[in-house]
Formats: sequence, C-alpha cells, structure tokens
Amino acid sequence: MIILNEREYVENALLEESVDPAKAYLTLSIYARYLYHEKQMKKTEIIRELNAFMEAKYPRYNPVDWTALIEKYAARASKYPLCECPGVWLTETELSTVENLQSKVLERLAFTLLCLAKFRNFRNPENHGWINYSNGEIYSMACINTTAFEKDCRLNQLRDLGLIRFAKRVDSLSIQVLFTDEASENRLFISDFRKLGYEWKLYNGEKYLRCTGCGILTKRQNNRQKYCKHCSDLIRSSRQKELMRERRKIC
Repeated sequence: MIILNEREYVENALLEESVDPAKAYLTLSIYARYLYHEKQMKKTEIIRELNAFMEAKYPRYNPVDWTALIEKYAARASKYPLCECPGVWLTETELSTVENLQSKVLERLAFTLLCLAKFRNFRNPENHGWINYSNGEIYSMACINTTAFEKDCRLNQLRDLGLIRFAKRVDSLSIQVLFTDEASENRLFISDFRKLGYEWKLYNGEKYLRCTGCGILTKRQNNRQKYCKHCSDLIRSSRQKELMRERRKIC
C-alpha cells in the first residue's frame, strides 16, 4: 500500500474508532516516525504511545504479541522522515511512451511502474527511477489479474523494449524505470495510487468515477452513481440501522 502523505494518514488514523487489522503494521510504523519527527518523543515515550494507540483501537489487543514489533518500530523511528507527497506529475514524453505500447495490459503495467518510480524519486532525488515492490503489489495497483508466469513475461516484454531494467542480483525485486523524463511538459497529475490501472483507463476516456465517500476510482455503472460498492454497502447498512431504530421508537 502506497501512502503519499504519511502525516495526513496518521492524523486520520488517530480520529478513527479502530485500526484496520490489515493495516495495523503499516500504521504503527508510520505513527512511530510521526511521534519522533513531529512530537520529538524519545524511544520509551514512543513505545508507550504505540501501546496506548493499540489498546484503544485494536480489537483483542495483547501487548505480549506486539512488544517486539513496537520496540523495533520505535528504535527505527528516526531513520526516515515522514513522506508528504501531494502526488506526482507525469510528462508529455512519459505518457507518449506508454501510449505507444498499443497494448492495454502493457500500458497499464508501464503506467503503474512509471507512477511508482516518480514517487520513489520524490522521496529520494538520487533514486534514479528504482522501485522495489513485489509483482503482486505492482499488478494489484495496475488492476491486472493474471498468472505468475504472465506477470514475469510482461515485465520481460518491457525490459526487451528498453523501458525497464532488472537489478543484477537474482534475489532482488528491484526494477529501474528507464523512461522517466522531467524535461518535457507536465500533462497528468496523479494523487491516488490505490487503483493506478483505473487512473490510466480514466485518462483514456473510459467510464470511471471517483467515489464521493472514499475517493477511490470505480467503474461507472450509471449516470446517477456516486459511490463505490464498499461505500454504497456502508451507506445502505447505516440507513437500515437507522430505519430499525425509528421503527423501535414507533413501537
């Protein structure tokens, strides 16, 4: 999961009633750095705050299970500052390179790799287009469902076209994106990395919309649609609960 603005992510997490179990590790890691860089807390104070956070927001929290991890995050909190990236600009030349692939799947894959490279370059100006994500993460963001074999084949296609380079170490996941070009004019700004494949489809005129609730891109089913399925289900459930409360008052 790519968090562009880590300060905003933490501040939103603090307002939530509970932490998503699937995001607990990520949230603790970012929160530890937030406490160090923004609140100037020492290691012992960070450990105390992380425990308090989990006790308040994590169902069935058991400190014994989390002690080692929390201490690790607290110890590493000073290593990296918080990332506050508003988004990335993609240029005319970069987008033309993607468009010239003339394969919808390869275009989404190359677009996703480009966005990730621009983000990593923002975090580290000396990065030179390198990214380090698993194939699963990359293809999930690219919104491409395929086999492990096909994942490798498509990456090899981009390599053969001279668009990417693999790391020399055989056990490394690192990929260098070779077609970044800051010299040409900015054309497209990307500020949400959750569905990069859909961002490319929207850019190419396909019928997608940004959910009014959570902002994620989703396929447009009709002109009245405002929400993604997840937010729509939450709203429907909330309305049903409110209706039941009203009925109980009447009875």
